[in-house]
Amino acid sequence: MEREYTQHGGKKGAGLRKGIVVLVVLLVILVMTNPNEEDFVAWLASEHDIHSSYDVNEGRTFTQTIDGEEKTLHYKGGHILHMGIFLTYSYLFLDNEEKEIQIEAVGIMNMLFSR
Repeated sequence: MEREYTQHGGKKGAGLRKGIVVLVVLLVILVMTNPNEEDFVAWLASEHDIHSSYDVNEGRTFTQTIDGEEKTLHYKGGHILHMGIFLTYSYLFLDNEEKEIQIEAVGIMNMLFSR
């Protein structure tokens, strides 16, 4: 007996291919629209009133304005974790009274959210 070849699964395969292409395009868009560190620093200014400046001798300095009073923050450390489709940011500051301030955020599609 000879086998007959038919196209019974043709539409199902085409739908699967379209779904995979859409998924790949979506993943590429998510990776390409991750916010960068400058976006995070701008977010710090808008959400937490922590402003950054750069001096050749001192490097990057941070100040926070609370009730009209400006305090200098000392950057103690932090990390940026790239997870492909999103990023996590974490900065640790010390204020003048040695009180720790930790700011954490998640970034996806050029937007940042507090963690």
